[in-house]
Amino acid sequence: MEFQILLLPHDNYWDWVRASRAYVLRFGANLTPDPGTAVRYMAPTQVITFPKFSHAFPAVGDIEGWLQEQDPEIRLDPIDAHEPDAFQDALQTRIDSGDRYGQRQRPFYLLWPTEYPVITQPFGANPQIYTRFGMPGHEGLDIRALTNTNVYACADGVVYRVHKQPKTHAYGIHIRIRHAYGYRTVYGHLAQALVREGDEVKAGMVIGKANSTGASTAAHLHLTLKQDGASLRKETIYPKDVIDPTPFLVWPEGSGRRHTARSAPIAGKCLLGAFGRLGGNLRDEDLRLVELARLEALMLTLTETKESIDRLRALRPGIFLVGRLSAELGGELVTVDRFLERVQPDLDRLYHLGIRSFEVLSAPNLQTEGWRRSWSDGASFAHWYLDLIARLREHYPEAQLGFPGLSPGESLSGWREDMLRFLEAADDAVEASDWVGVHCYWTSEVQFRSALHGRLYETYRTRYPSKELVITEFGNPSVGLRSVGRARQYLEFYRQIRTSAQIKAAFCVALSAQSGFESLVWDQDLDSSDNIARILGRRAF
Repeated sequence: MEFQILLLPHDNYWDWVRASRAYVLRFGANLTPDPGTAVRYMAPTQVITFPKFSHAFPAVGDIEGWLQEQDPEIRLDPIDAHEPDAFQDALQTRIDSGDRYGQRQRPFYLLWPTEYPVITQPFGANPQIYTRFGMPGHEGLDIRALTNTNVYACADGVVYRVHKQPKTHAYGIHIRIRHAYGYRTVYGHLAQALVREGDEVKAGMVIGKANSTGASTAAHLHLTLKQDGASLRKETIYPKDVIDPTPFLVWPEGSGRRHTARSAPIAGKCLLGAFGRLGGNLRDEDLRLVELARLEALMLTLTETKESIDRLRALRPGIFLVGRLSAELGGELVTVDRFLERVQPDLDRLYHLGIRSFEVLSAPNLQTEGWRRSWSDGASFAHWYLDLIARLREHYPEAQLGFPGLSPGESLSGWREDMLRFLEAADDAVEASDWVGVHCYWTSEVQFRSALHGRLYETYRTRYPSKELVITEFGNPSVGLRSVGRARQYLEFYRQIRTSAQIKAAFCVALSAQSGFESLVWDQDLDSSDNIARILGRRAF
């Protein structure tokens, strides 16, 4: 877990800061006295560490309850400490043991069970799905694990059940282990179990290989934690003694075993960009706007001319140019061979002109972009995509190929596959890509504020911490919104992501459009070139 913030009491704040100094230097956590700032910081992927005692945060009362009410997905790390010295002692114990979040100080804790420190579905999520099974929400954690990668025992124990049939149980092939203090763990959706009933296992031991057997749409590990008698004692609202494993997990940095290396988030300013002309190639007025707005990146159609590319580079030396590989996909099945026939002539030309970054398709979870025709789901798209990029890399060895941005949102019957389900099923394709495209759209103020808080791109940043992200499309397509209002929203969005780690560039939609498009970013409502430059250039940053 990379994103941690220490929430410290306002009273005697600097004493609390001094108490935290060694811990902050060791683990790189941030600090704040404001509960609201802690909630917004990298939400919902952060850990909030705070001293827990009566009246520590009088403005909100019960701080733990208040934080859970603000966002139940945020991981909380309370420390029983009534004064700075006690807080410093608790933090020093963590430093000395290399136990960043203090899980190893519990009598019972769980080591991380896969090679990938990413939770793809938290405990209690999606109650609308799980209530039909008699559960108030997701009854465990879904943890990222690619096909045939290792699954580790979370704690010492004895295997008491191994289910070997992939289709006769919702968990598919799965393993159950009994531990001390009445705890039991379940490891579901495996490709293979490597232990037998009655085997004694040690924490960190390989017990199986991951897959997607049972009621699963893509490779991952489902981890359930139970404690004998918890339901009877009313310590959980779940049946069958199910409890939340999240507070027991030691995140991989303190697990004591080697795990997949994670690159640090890519630093630097996010480049400010725009899609060029929707439905056509750039015109003189578009090039003038690129210069006036001082754009740093531009998304090009495959048919863009050499003249326009040369002029762009003369106007804005060093501009980041990205091409989008696209073809008509909505009307028929398009094989990889047929797709290459359609795009290769223009791709050859752009590559010869020095374009090296390409987004491969756009929104493949939409019916108009190939879903239900050329592929049926994220897994079949991944198979199609991996074949395509393997061939592209043979012919264009210097190309940086980006996994396409997906249409955000839940399933729309016959129109769109659920974004998260599609993404999870296409995980192998994302991993094989050089970078990852993201689409961010909103049509209301509530959605806009959610976009500002990173709800969409944080999903990607959490799942793929070592991948560079490019927001290949963002915008408000509402027809009724005046262009000045739209541009102001875009400016606020640009400001929000300008210094966001891991995001290389963001492209609003769009500079202009051919006739028939109505949701323009800039038009006559922006009454001067100086106004345009102010919105994106000289005075904005």
